[in-house]
Amino acid sequence: MTKKLLTMKKILIIALLFTACSQRDEQFCKCLEASEKLNLEANKLLSGKSSSLSKEERAKLKIDKEMACADYQTMTGEEMLKRKAECE
Repeated sequence: MTKKLLTMKKILIIALLFTACSQRDEQFCKCLEASEKLNLEANKLLSGKSSSLSKEERAKLKIDKEMACADYQTMTGEEMLKRKAECE
């Protein structure tokens, strides 16, 4: 391979790495969404307002949240805030 082609490949690889690093974490965004849905329903119950969801539907929201957020249980607060900003 020529030097020019090798240099172009290196530049492409570096560009792809930067692009991959700056993309938002879709799974984390799903975790946030699931958490928000569960929090809204929990707040309705705690404030005495009636919820339109059944007990089973609320249980499903909790399971959905736990599954979506399983990979983020040990993440630092700083990292969570960074990823949250990327979801907005």
